[in-house]
Amino acid sequence: MEHRWGERFPVDVAVRVGARPFGLRAGRLVNLSLSGGGVEGGFDLRVLSRVQIALVLPHRFAHATPVISAYVARSYPGGIGVEWCEFAPRSVVELLRATALRRDERRLPVSASLATPAGLAASNELATGNARPFRHGT
Repeated sequence: MEHRWGERFPVDVAVRVGARPFGLRAGRLVNLSLSGGGVEGGFDLRVLSRVQIALVLPHRFAHATPVISAYVARSYPGGIGVEWCEFAPRSVVELLRATALRRDERRLPVSASLATPAGLAASNELATGNARPFRHGT
């Protein structure tokens, strides 16, 4: 039975998990919500252990690596479930926002302007070669 408060969204983000017994270990953040997330990797951590989760950003970003403080809420073979120490940390909100934008882009038609009758008519004119030249102000 699930006891989560928020909806989890699937993600695939490389992370480094820092905790007392082992220092740093690599893992993957596989789901995310405002209150916590799921991290896959070879961890041997007890429930309620305090961890630091660093999001591994591509080198092209000049920003500092975001680090999120969390507690282990559940431990299972192959990973851990964590709850953020602070509800909705800024880096989590930004990651969720980016995930939602990508998900919405996949659901939208090729062009939002094509969703209107005028946009469909214009695209048909372009496809058939019957397009009128565009003049500003008309």
